[in-house]
Amino acid sequence: MEKKNYQIPLSKIPFPLCVATVNNDRQPYQHLVSASLCMASLAFTTTPSPQFPPFKPKKSHKFAPTHLTKLQEDAKSHQVLYKSYFHRISSLCKEGQVQEAVNLLAEMEFKNIRVGPQIYGELLQGCVYQRALLTGQQIHSHIVKHGDFFTENEYIESKLVIFYAKCDVLEVSNHLFRRLLVQNVFSWAAIIGMHCRMGFSEEALLGFVEMQRNGFLPDNFVVPNALKACGALGWIGFAKGVHGYVVKMGFGVCVFVASSLVDMYGKCGILEDARKVFDGMFERNVVAWNSMIVSYVQNGMSEEAVEVFYDMRVEGIEPTRVTVSSFLSASANIGALEEGKQGHAIAVLGGLELDNILGSSIINFYFKVDKALNICRLMRSENLRFDTVTLASLLSASADISNMKLGKEGHCYCIRNNLESDAVVVSSIVDMYAKCERIDYARQVFNSTIKRDIILWNTMLATYAELGQSGEALKLFYQMQLEGVPPNAISWNSVILGFLRSGQVNEARDMFLQLCSLGVQPNWIPWTTLISGLAQNGFPDEAILVFQQMQEAGITPNTISLVSALSACTDKAALHYVKAIHGYVTRHNIWLSTPIATSLLDMYAKCGITDQENCAFDMILSKELPLYNAMICAYALHGQALEALAVLKTI
Repeated sequence: MEKKNYQIPLSKIPFPLCVATVNNDRQPYQHLVSASLCMASLAFTTTPSPQFPPFKPKKSHKFAPTHLTKLQEDAKSHQVLYKSYFHRISSLCKEGQVQEAVNLLAEMEFKNIRVGPQIYGELLQGCVYQRALLTGQQIHSHIVKHGDFFTENEYIESKLVIFYAKCDVLEVSNHLFRRLLVQNVFSWAAIIGMHCRMGFSEEALLGFVEMQRNGFLPDNFVVPNALKACGALGWIGFAKGVHGYVVKMGFGVCVFVASSLVDMYGKCGILEDARKVFDGMFERNVVAWNSMIVSYVQNGMSEEAVEVFYDMRVEGIEPTRVTVSSFLSASANIGALEEGKQGHAIAVLGGLELDNILGSSIINFYFKVDKALNICRLMRSENLRFDTVTLASLLSASADISNMKLGKEGHCYCIRNNLESDAVVVSSIVDMYAKCERIDYARQVFNSTIKRDIILWNTMLATYAELGQSGEALKLFYQMQLEGVPPNAISWNSVILGFLRSGQVNEARDMFLQLCSLGVQPNWIPWTTLISGLAQNGFPDEAILVFQQMQEAGITPNTISLVSALSACTDKAALHYVKAIHGYVTRHNIWLSTPIATSLLDMYAKCGITDQENCAFDMILSKELPLYNAMICAYALHGQALEALAVLKTI
């Protein structure tokens, strides 16, 4: 067989070796390159084998350009179609048409269009908007059916947590949240918000703390929920810590955070701080105004609530149903008939819907002027069912007019409609029986209630305090703490009031000092109660001293505090205190208040200073009946019958 010489040309060296000869970065190939070059220069002899014929290079196969173009066009068409479906589903979800969006999902699957996580995320968000729990559960089942690719997707996992949390499905949302591979601010916000809405305030605050421990900073959506939970629990110490965080992070400029601060301080009874936050707001929307008005009403400062309402009107802020409801409650509390009628007119002219809350406030107001039954008939004609808020207003009105028959009817309605377990309704029932002088019925209702919140405890405490049953009030005060309900300023105030009503001045002082020793700064309510009680029990000098201590503690006196202090100035020896208070109200523009003007006039009369009597009378342009009565009594006290008759004729 003939032998042939084969010499391998350099062009036939494998590609990496060729590259290595010209690329200094490929050092590992240098020795291979050298060897290959040597071998290429040598001649060697081979014997052709019939089994292995000489290698002949073949032409490489190439895809036809038309085949590649078709694949690219199909992919592009699929992408365009997917985006079209995504935008249509997203739009339908935002418009509240969740079922139509689900129908599009079915259409995509029918056309074999692959569904991505974003589609499921939009559908779940649409269910959140509508609180469509059943539809969302169906989508969840659909996700599980399509396997781990979707169920273990971080985006879908977070969306499921948010969906169940927003729908207040506690166990499922907590379970899914703890299974999250990656938690984020949004999932934390949803869980904390859910606990707060459902009344699990402690769990909400524990979540707030744990969130930060895990490295997530609460944003301006999480902070309002934390403040709401603090207000519900009365945890002012924790709340001030949250306030510090707000200042540090610069969230104070957010109107919703600032409004939550106002609401929290109002619920904790610290109206001075609530007003400071409110006055310091750069922007005040209707939510902020409502928070301030409601805070005043909840703390019995109805006159201040009315003033804020009028300031709101001057600022051009349109009131909502909450605004008008609170304003009507304040007007009812101070018997301001004309103001309440104006509030009713604003509701009618503003086209505010007569829902249960607004309707209840109108009932509560008109009960003062015997028009409630007409409003009740109106609500029934509008097919408005009496809910817990309406019933609470009816029971409160029954208590105000001591109509136990009507109150019992309301109580029976609660039992028939399974509303007797509602904390607000139960508190109203207890208050109604107490004001109708049936404290035995009130205690029976209290004892039969399983879930007793701070409002119910305070209602029962106030009942004993008003009747001067200090022993029962004190026992209840200790019982509530044993059952894990921490007392707030109103609770302490009721015990102090109970002692004062029964003439136990020393015990009232001790209780007040005990409150201060706990590191709790008493608000204006306990201070005012102590001042008034000391004056009524024959300790005017001590009452004035406590009034001075109140100012030194940084508590700004309000109308009630000033009237209580003036009631302690009963003779000429206290005249300089009367003049000091007169100067204070003039400097702070509080002299327009009828109660203060009436008290000043009465005190000047008792001290025999007739010229100041006339001054106090004349400084009120729009005079009300109490002021006329005080002036007539002042003239009668000094034997000035003609002057008294002259005032009588001007009424």
